[in-house]
Amino acid sequence: MKKIVNSLIVIAFTLVVWQALAWLINSPIVPSPWLVIANLITSLGDKLPQHIGMSALRVTASSFFALLIGVPLGIAIGYKASWDRVLSPFIYLSYPIPKLALLPIIMLLFGLGEISKTLMIFLIIFFPIVVDCAGAVKAMDKEVFMVLRAFGAGGKYICAKIVAPGIIPDILVSLKITTGIALSILFFAENFGTQTGLGYLIMTSWQKLDYVNLYTGILTLSLLGLAIFLILDILEKKLTAWK
Repeated sequence: MKKIVNSLIVIAFTLVVWQALAWLINSPIVPSPWLVIANLITSLGDKLPQHIGMSALRVTASSFFALLIGVPLGIAIGYKASWDRVLSPFIYLSYPIPKLALLPIIMLLFGLGEISKTLMIFLIIFFPIVVDCAGAVKAMDKEVFMVLRAFGAGGKYICAKIVAPGIIPDILVSLKITTGIALSILFFAENFGTQTGLGYLIMTSWQKLDYVNLYTGILTLSLLGLAIFLILDILEKKLTAWK
């Protein structure tokens, strides 16, 4: 309940500041928040749900593949020293590369379609998940593994029953951190070869000097990020009830 109250206070404060800026600047460039909110509600009966759906689909698909590949790879690096020696140099060398700088190369290789957009967001999420998973596994008490092996447990059993559940909090934290970055990259990716997505809506509105729709797209993108965070919070409570 306290968290909800705090969230409402933050939202109310943001709206007050926004309205104050709109009065102070007194320009179409900064429309009233109430005008933007009214336009958002009206747009829900038009093409806005399609833009939201495509953006959400791109982020969800990228996150799914990043988890599908990144979690097992992170566990392998953290659990097996041989995997760590071979793969860690590649991971830590590739991780710092600004992924936005790779966007032109990815689009040249895979075109302007959905593959390049999904792959771009995938790269944003993939590396932090691998690094965080590997670090979480390395931080686990190795004596527990030794005891389990002494009772005949194999590596697959230990990874599936002990390691994987134990690193769920780290995975969810990593997803929360990368979600904001992924949405930022999504904005750029959706400006190429598509006519759907919140990034496309924002940039098109800016080009047309349609400031109300511009702010509607920005607000909707923020709400999408908030919805993803809330979903991750719910998953964290469900999956880490043992904490």
